[in-house]
Amino acid sequence: MAAPADLVRRFYETRRGGDVDALREFLAPDVRWREPDVGEHMGLLLGADAVLDMVRRARATTGGTFTLEVVEAVQTRCTCAAVVAWSAEKGGRRIDGRELAVFDVADGRITAAAFHPERLADDEAFWA
Repeated sequence: MAAPADLVRRFYETRRGGDVDALREFLAPDVRWREPDVGEHMGLLLGADAVLDMVRRARATTGGTFTLEVVEAVQTRCTCAAVVAWSAEKGGRRIDGRELAVFDVADGRITAAAFHPERLADDEAFWA
C-alpha cells in the first residue's frame, strides 16, 4: 500500500494529466472534501462524484489553466499534509496561490481532505 504522501503526489500528477475520471481510483467513494467556500463549485463536497464534478468545473471555469503542484509533504501513517502551489487564469486575470492541504488516507484511498489557502481574500476575489 502506498504511503500517504506518495498517494497524494500521484493524485496531483494524475490531475495534471487532465483525465478527471482517472482520479476516481484515488478517492474513497464516500470521501469528505472541504474546499474554501469561495466559488460556486466549492465548499463541503461529499463523495467521489462531487469531487470529480468540482475538478471538472474548475477546469472549465479556467479554460484548463488551473494547475497544482505539491511543493512539500509530510506524513503520518494515515495522514498527509502538503504545501500545494497553484495557479489559474480566468477572464483575463491570473492568480498564483499556495495552500496547506491535509489528507486522511485509508486502504490506499483519500477519505477526507481539507484545504487552507494562504490568502483567502485573493481566492474569494478570483473565484467569485
